[in-house]
Amino acid sequence: MIERMLFDLYSGARDLPLAEFGELGFGIVRSVLPIHSGMFGHGTYDARGYVTIHTLHRHEVPAERLLERVNLPGPDPAIRNSLAHAGQTVHTPTQTHARDNADLGRYIRRYDIWNAFTLIPGVPAGTPTDGVTVWTGRMKRSMSAAKLIGSAHQVLPHLLLANSINRRLQTGETGPACAVAAADGVLLSASPAALALLSAEWPDWNPPHLPKPLTAALQTRRYVEAGTLSISASMSNQLLFIRLTRRTAPSLSPAEQRVAAMAVAGAAYKEIARDCNVSLSTVRNQLHTIYTKLGVSNKTALAKALAGQGQL
Repeated sequence: MIERMLFDLYSGARDLPLAEFGELGFGIVRSVLPIHSGMFGHGTYDARGYVTIHTLHRHEVPAERLLERVNLPGPDPAIRNSLAHAGQTVHTPTQTHARDNADLGRYIRRYDIWNAFTLIPGVPAGTPTDGVTVWTGRMKRSMSAAKLIGSAHQVLPHLLLANSINRRLQTGETGPACAVAAADGVLLSASPAALALLSAEWPDWNPPHLPKPLTAALQTRRYVEAGTLSISASMSNQLLFIRLTRRTAPSLSPAEQRVAAMAVAGAAYKEIARDCNVSLSTVRNQLHTIYTKLGVSNKTALAKALAGQGQL
């Protein structure tokens, strides 16, 4: 039986799109563990054990559950336990970690997540890595904790490796800036180039959710210009397939550069017209063209745009 499961798992990693592979993988886990939900994560952790998640694939984890966990104080006990035993499949009876945390206890009861089985590879702090967690409800008396842990040891390392293979095949560790997100803005996968562009444009961004302004914009349109980025998206099977590119800075002619610099410096239209030996209407037309090219509407924004292009 295990041989057939592994064949299906690795065949799926090779052939299936991201979302379909995730559902296949967690379905295979369900055949050996009584799980009700799970997640793949990709991110980094620091020397203190604090995790920054870049992308997630959620299996039966609604957005409200994810947001509620993000807002809870303190580290996730399952992740903390897994980092303490990096490279091993670990079992965390979550309720034992909630005795002094009433909010965590309520969260565990609300979502029936009494047991977590987690695997995070042993890599140096700061190194991007994958991880997987699956959850079960209360253990029935007929269940053997040791047997469940043994089953988790048997399947989770293969699930994690197959997911890593699938993600790399689908997005590539190098190449275009592409990402896949759920309709609510949670990233399932993102290439390193996409993560770099998003982080540069929104320095305070906290993945795995897309930046809020981008999520809001993509609810109503499929092409967005945000700062230095051009972002296109398509929707298929309730998933957003996103491509990001750096916008080419529009160039100003030498005459436009001179007019723009004088306007930012506070020169009046008559002064600009006299110094440039052109008419007032020409100055007005040039400034209108400059504003349109740079996508600005006032002198403050014009100054910022020129500074960003190194023209001030």
